[in-house]
Amino acid sequence: MAELVTTDTPVAPPAEGAPPIPGDVAELIRARVGERPAPSVERLFRSSLVLDRVSDPDPAHPSDRVGAAALPGADAVPVGRLGGLPALPAGTAWPEAGGRPMQLLAQLDCAALATAFRSTGPGAESWPLPAEGLLLFFHDEWLSDFTGRGCRVLHVPAGAPPRPAPVVERGAPAVPAVPVRATWALSAPSYQDQELERLFPDDFLVAFDLAQDVADRLPRPEVRLLGWCDTDTGRPEGHRPLLQIGSGALAVDWGECVNVSFWISEEDFAAGRLDQVRHGFEVA
Repeated sequence: MAELVTTDTPVAPPAEGAPPIPGDVAELIRARVGERPAPSVERLFRSSLVLDRVSDPDPAHPSDRVGAAALPGADAVPVGRLGGLPALPAGTAWPEAGGRPMQLLAQLDCAALATAFRSTGPGAESWPLPAEGLLLFFHDEWLSDFTGRGCRVLHVPAGAPPRPAPVVERGAPAVPAVPVRATWALSAPSYQDQELERLFPDDFLVAFDLAQDVADRLPRPEVRLLGWCDTDTGRPEGHRPLLQIGSGALAVDWGECVNVSFWISEEDFAAGRLDQVRHGFEVA
């Protein structure tokens, strides 16, 4: 059994480079697992960006959850859009799957993302993705490839001249464009993530209960960039989620699919390589 401690136990500072943990979340962790394992749990927390529709109501109303700025708040930064047609540069082939043009799910401005990551969060962490140009997230809307190859992420340099989209007859209907803005948010691992489970090899329920308690105190958005996976999607070994989008965020019909996600290996993430990103999706 995990050691129980009182909530007035001194809270250790976060590990160097880790996002800060709100005081009540730190107290919750210590109450659940004890003082000694708590810093190891806190080191697993990650920074992320929550993407909200610009048209969401009450944009100045602060979230009642900790670990995030107002969602969506007055400080949220416009960062691009979900859906629409992409600004692919001339000479770049349109991504395809099974001979079909892939569908654009997001076009995000890298400089704006970096600004949101630094200016709406509690610290000045390093932005881990490209700092200029656009990030384009494509996927196979048929969800027919279970090997994870049904997606592409492209980085378009700033100022690259665009090329035309494929003709409609080729079967590439655009997802209706939805402008979005970003706010920094804390993200915690699920009990499904091996990184948390390995901390408690003798009692899985400790990891399960801890993850559930923390999840109740942090945002669980429809769209998240970076951070941990918020859904029951299978976790590709050695990968982390890059972008996850719930079906409720877009005017799309994915049948029984409730969310799609883009996954990047730890090695590629550290090196800034985006050419081997994997596709994930969850069916209700």
